[in-house]
Amino acid sequence: MSGPSLLQTALLSWYLAHSRDLPFRNTRDPYAIWVSEIMAQQTRITALLPYFERFMRIFPDVGALAAADEHDVLKAWEGLGYYSRARCLRRAAQIVAREHGGVVPDDPAALRRLPGVGDYTAGAILSIAYGRREPAVDGNVLRVHARIANDDTDVTRPEAKQKARAWVYDLMPEEDVPESGGGLAAGRRPGDMTQALMELGALVCLPKTPRCEECPAQSLCAARAAGRERSLPVKSPKKPHRVEIRPVLLLIDPEGRVYMRRRGEVLLCGLWEFPAQAPEGVEILSQTPCGQATHTFTHIKWEMEGFLCRAVQTGQPPEEAVWADAALFETLAVPAAFRFFTPILRSAQNGGQGVSRRRL
Repeated sequence: MSGPSLLQTALLSWYLAHSRDLPFRNTRDPYAIWVSEIMAQQTRITALLPYFERFMRIFPDVGALAAADEHDVLKAWEGLGYYSRARCLRRAAQIVAREHGGVVPDDPAALRRLPGVGDYTAGAILSIAYGRREPAVDGNVLRVHARIANDDTDVTRPEAKQKARAWVYDLMPEEDVPESGGGLAAGRRPGDMTQALMELGALVCLPKTPRCEECPAQSLCAARAAGRERSLPVKSPKKPHRVEIRPVLLLIDPEGRVYMRRRGEVLLCGLWEFPAQAPEGVEILSQTPCGQATHTFTHIKWEMEGFLCRAVQTGQPPEEAVWADAALFETLAVPAAFRFFTPILRSAQNGGQGVSRRRL
């Protein structure tokens, strides 16, 4: 048996025996798989599970998501971060509803034209939902390829992804083969290989401490044979985060309402935040430090210092701002960056106050 066939058999057998039982693996619904793959970008699988289940309850199909107000989608996404994913998902659902009759297309070109859908997401949907031989190469798969192939190409470079895509394509079984009873032959779907490689990278072929003794491909891994499994993949160092010092003003009026501003900036656009400076039409009567927190985005780090402010409204708030009572506040989509300050706000509204420091 050839090398790729040996590796294919080893990976598929391992996946069928050891894969995690996840809600989006018990379906071939392309919409559910699409949502799960968008959520999995920049988010650990274990962390996204409750968000996925909640999102699918609220927006169970393409039509429901396409018809939803953006604010409701962002609220359902609240806590996952990288909110541009949610906006792109909604816009893409509207295109699918309008141009494809609400059915996620099985055409690679049509899929890649959707907002937020690149080569990886398209490959995942096509292979898992539609049984197509379309590679899905993410960071996990790049790492698995670099080690098994003993390839020291910098994985941040396009040629590394091109090599990995060709390697994965050769590993993938033929497209879905119906069994005599009308089902699909176990272990024959291209989607099983897609998920096997993802799962191997997530559970076994870990970035710093690969669990080679648990790996189904250990005897076929060229990096392990060369003693290089811990030095691969090669990856250029990240640029340091740009630090921004940001005040956080919890402005509470005599009625217990809090002043919230809807962001128009690219980062966290459309979400509601506590302002960084006193807005027009607001007079601050007292100001007390109420804690510090740090939140790191992809390229920026916020060093935040909070101030609990007793304030009164002296003018009409602008269109992008609102004085929110407790009930309204709970409906607003607030970024995770501010989660440290939310309980302080609620405590202050109930007559309490706290001061502390914490990293998020």
